Amino acid sequence: MDAKGSDGHGSAVLDLTEYKQRLRVPTHDTTLDRAIHFHRARVLESRGQFDDAISAYKKVLELAPEDSVAYVRLANLYVQRGAPRAAVVVYVALAEMQAEKERWEKAALAYEKAAELAADDSEVHTALRDVYIKLGRLRDASKVQDRMDRIVKETPRGADLPVEPDVPTIQAQVPPAATRPPATRPTAPSKPAPAPPPPRKPPVEEPEVEEAEPEVLEAQPEGKEAEPEFPVHSHPTAAPQKPAPPKPTPQPAAPRPVPPQPAQQKPMPPVPEPPSKAKKPSPPARSAPQPVAQAPQPKAPEAGKRPRARTESLGQILLDEGMVTREQLERALQNQQRSGGHLGRILVEQEAVSEQQLARALSVQWGLEVVDLGAMEIDPDVVKVVPHHLAQRHKVLAIGKTKKKLRLAIADPLNVVALDDVRLVTGLEIEAAVAAEDAIVSAIDRFYSGTESLEEAMRQAAGLDLETTDERAEDISIEKLRTLTEEAPVVRLVNVIISQAIGDGASDIHIEPHRRGLHVRYRIDGVLHDVMTPPKAVQHAMVSRVKIMANLDIAERRLPQDGRVHIVIENKEFDLRVSTLPTVFGEKVVMRILDQSTAKLGLNKLGFAVSMLQIWEELSSKPYGMLLVSGPTGSGKTTTLYSTLHKINTLDKNIVTVEDPVEYQLARVNQVQVNPKAGLTFASGLRSFLRQDPDIIMVGGVEPFLITSSLIGVLAQRLARTICAHCKESYIPPVEALHRLGLQPEAGEEIVFYRGKGCDRCKGSGYKGRVGIFELMVMTDGIRDLILKGA
Repeated sequence: MDAKGSDGHGSAVLDLTEYKQRLRVPTHDTTLDRAIHFHRARVLESRGQFDDAISAYKKVLELAPEDSVAYVRLANLYVQRGAPRAAVVVYVALAEMQAEKERWEKAALAYEKAAELAADDSEVHTALRDVYIKLGRLRDASKVQDRMDRIVKETPRGADLPVEPDVPTIQAQVPPAATRPPATRPTAPSKPAPAPPPPRKPPVEEPEVEEAEPEVLEAQPEGKEAEPEFPVHSHPTAAPQKPAPPKPTPQPAAPRPVPPQPAQQKPMPPVPEPPSKAKKPSPPARSAPQPVAQAPQPKAPEAGKRPRARTESLGQILLDEGMVTREQLERALQNQQRSGGHLGRILVEQEAVSEQQLARALSVQWGLEVVDLGAMEIDPDVVKVVPHHLAQRHKVLAIGKTKKKLRLAIADPLNVVALDDVRLVTGLEIEAAVAAEDAIVSAIDRFYSGTESLEEAMRQAAGLDLETTDERAEDISIEKLRTLTEEAPVVRLVNVIISQAIGDGASDIHIEPHRRGLHVRYRIDGVLHDVMTPPKAVQHAMVSRVKIMANLDIAERRLPQDGRVHIVIENKEFDLRVSTLPTVFGEKVVMRILDQSTAKLGLNKLGFAVSMLQIWEELSSKPYGMLLVSGPTGSGKTTTLYSTLHKINTLDKNIVTVEDPVEYQLARVNQVQVNPKAGLTFASGLRSFLRQDPDIIMVGGVEPFLITSSLIGVLAQRLARTICAHCKESYIPPVEALHRLGLQPEAGEEIVFYRGKGCDRCKGSGYKGRVGIFELMVMTDGIRDLILKGA
């Protein structure tokens, strides 16, 4: 039999059934199967082909769920691949198997290895402690308990803590040893000879194994003698062997079955072969090994789609689909060989492919559906089936659920650890779909961060011992207000409201009192959205907390007040311009969010047409003249002015501004706040500026009579909402609508328009973001004469 496979060594897995028949080995005897897969795994491991070696070891475990040597080697490979969580799953499965047979010493060794790799996993430590107790090693059990207590103590408040699973999950994760006392205290078996380390990286100490495996290495397809345990292989050298049976016709490689899930059940049942038996093309030669974990069993390709071999590399798929060039792929493969990592992620970082292109390629490779999360209607209750910390850690999102199955969007279908973790926590079968990583991260932020934080903060605030008082009463004590504002739930509630508004891209936060409640709204892209309705009892505490942050007088509730708050969130600086207004139901608070980075936006990012931008830059660079920027409140005038100042702010310029209020602080710019009570107005400020040797003066507001013949240009602007890019669709409007717009299409001509159909990212509005619309008038002598004549 010609047993040469794509890996270049004697791989008789091409057609084991026929091979066993020729050797007259009973079909039900898996000894030969195990030997071939084990030998193949060790050779692949010695050559550094870790992905294929992992797959081979998992095949061994599928055939022999009690092969402890395969468990240990598989765990070591995961450690070398930089996947300690996967190694923990393997060691826990080994420990559970040993505990099932009441081999407590060996179970303890396996749990010790798992605990070393997962130092903060309370479930692993709990199982290890219970096994120590059963062995009578109370001192060791006490040390583990102390370690668990230290983990809980050192974990910061609000950090991702291990979620306590339900009873079925506990039974699946804790070995039977933890719930069934041993008949007698076992005696530790004699230790086997120490094993040499695996190649390449320092080994993880391997737990003792009881079973020798002579039967695994008895049948060597290449005639190679059985080697000592855990050898380091080079290319195998053929030894004299018995005459081989006649060579059968080579059969196409059978697809590798799904690796077993050792952490989920004992023993691991074999996974059935895919229903399709169609022959698949031979896989192309790999230019470099892809250091990725093995993937779940992909579904068969849909009808009409070109089937792909599951062994076809991601790089080859990207080449075939025309998503990358050969030069880009070779550069990424060289980078992968130097630093490791996933090939797809390297290509995204090199901007060779987009997240969406990578998702499509992965869906083709594994026969999975690719989903657009931005265009889907996702039930928030389904999303919450997967805990927030798990979704964030593995970049997964639950998008559908039936009684026994969970549909999961995942960025990396090779991440079997993520699928195992979600399966263990939810107790549901997982149906994977591929989605772009940035879309998953954005969806996680939408579905978890705001909702969970706000709801949790509201629950905590609702638990305070607060009194509901008449909003028009004035006898509430200042001391009580200060006490309420220092309560942790109120502080957390206000902080969450502010941080969530910034995360949603809001420009303003409205806290509005009503007769029976309190409403919080965000203005996003010029439109107000309801966010939450805190209990009426926290109204005084919330408003007073904001006033204290803005250094306002919390005792004064009958007059409007203005203040400012400076905050830093995720290393970004923001200013909140706070305004309070007394109403019949209490004080209303509006906070304008000012992003300091907005002042440094380039003019080319504001929406200027290229020709208009060139004229505006020429006018703003002139050493003389006045420029006016006009528009209603909230039209982006301040952003335009600050971006212009940032453009012309050089070391040889003396720039002075007079504003009401000063919204952004600019480096090397002398900014003056108007104070009418002190006599500092726009007019008086301008007169003072003339004695300050200014090169450039910016005035935040000016009266018409102050405009003189020095005017050289007027810029009028508005902000318009832009169509959401994630739900954008084309359509043909009716002819009547075109006529109202002044368009007269010719007969048979179709004018294509675009609109947003609404999605989660745009909150169903069809719009996301805003862009400036500008009109620039350059002052000429003719226009100046008309203005002077009152035209």
